Amino acid sequence: MADIVETSSLSTARHVRVVILVLFLLAACGQPEASRLTPSPTPTTAPVATATPLPAPTTAPTATLVPTRTPAPEPLTVWAAGDETHRDALIRLLMDAAAEAGVPIRINAASSDAMIATVRVAQLDGRPSPDVFWGTGDDLAILRTSGLIQPIQHATLAQQVLPATIAGATDGDQQWGVPIGAQGFLLLFYNRQLVTTAPGSMDALIATARAQTGGGTYGLVAGWVEARWFALWLDITGGEMLDDTGMPSLDSTETMAALELLRTLRRYGPTPPSTYDAGARLFRRGRAALAIDGDWALESYRHLTGTLDLGIAPLPLASNGRPAAAPLTGVYLMYGAALDGARLAQAEQLAETLTGARWQARIARDLGMLPAITSILVDPAVTTDPALAAAAGYAARAPGIPPTRTIRCAWDAVEIALPPFLLGQRTAAETATAMQRRALACATQ
Repeated sequence: MADIVETSSLSTARHVRVVILVLFLLAACGQPEASRLTPSPTPTTAPVATATPLPAPTTAPTATLVPTRTPAPEPLTVWAAGDETHRDALIRLLMDAAAEAGVPIRINAASSDAMIATVRVAQLDGRPSPDVFWGTGDDLAILRTSGLIQPIQHATLAQQVLPATIAGATDGDQQWGVPIGAQGFLLLFYNRQLVTTAPGSMDALIATARAQTGGGTYGLVAGWVEARWFALWLDITGGEMLDDTGMPSLDSTETMAALELLRTLRRYGPTPPSTYDAGARLFRRGRAALAIDGDWALESYRHLTGTLDLGIAPLPLASNGRPAAAPLTGVYLMYGAALDGARLAQAEQLAETLTGARWQARIARDLGMLPAITSILVDPAVTTDPALAAAAGYAARAPGIPPTRTIRCAWDAVEIALPPFLLGQRTAAETATAMQRRALACATQ
């Protein structure tokens, strides 16, 4: 349009110049021949000049300035990964928090798998990635490896936040997400029709499982060959998957003790090689007395009131009298790699709002996850929910899952080594050695 306007102006100017030239020639042609050829006579008397009064000065009109409307800031694009059960609640939470923070946002909510697949395709196509991500520690690890997020500039004070959520976002000296909540915790579920009181210690758990096994009913189901559960057995025996340097430490007496504990518990479950899913179905159908399972299974259990009178309890105490602790998965707000300046400041304001006490309590109440801020673990939103209250009992000392290669290598080594052990093909000592060897080989590649 600008080119069109500029071309019209030039044509008009040329037209005006032509018209003036024509009028000038016509004026010259219109004079009589004599006046053009005969000079005017010289006057005998000098003409008296008469002053022509100048027009009275006028005041120039004052220009009225029309204010230029400042365009509204472009909303931050927020991609939120969450389970379908809580997705609508998550969208409302983010919209309300953004409104309080004064940050315009546009939300795209989906499952973790769908979010990761979509942003990777966009990355390959050269399309801009989202400004902000809401997701778990697993999402964080993938997004960081893909170069789609940046380290946070203002790390949250560690003493205010669950240590597991800090560990789950930290690689080296960089933190890649702001902890908002925690999930993925293990609980003790029991069928009230079979067990009147939940066992409070490992000895009581073993005794209850033994008493309930037989007649087509099983005492205990769990993720027998899953690393998350093995981390629980390892915590009970005082071991850890990684040492102080962050390297695998699976070839230890504590690991062998954890393997023996697992072997004992496995006797009261369905015959190997029964899977985790098969065990969960048995518990839902009322054919298992106890289940050690995660918060992700809670809704499926709660809806089966016809076959399952569900009880929820904390994990049993370890032999030393302290609560057993299973790993927690953090939930984070992460900043897109290209976000900077005022828009980065907006994202930081949104994160600051979500870590406030009122919003942390709402995260527990609306989304069914633990708050990341430790002071909110005693809020009624947590203490009145049996699952959250049970998890809160060990959350402060629960291990995290760092976004590092070494922890993934350790978990993979555990899950590869456990089936042969449970099938009686290896001893506990041989299994611990095999775990360590495989984890180290993977971590040092």
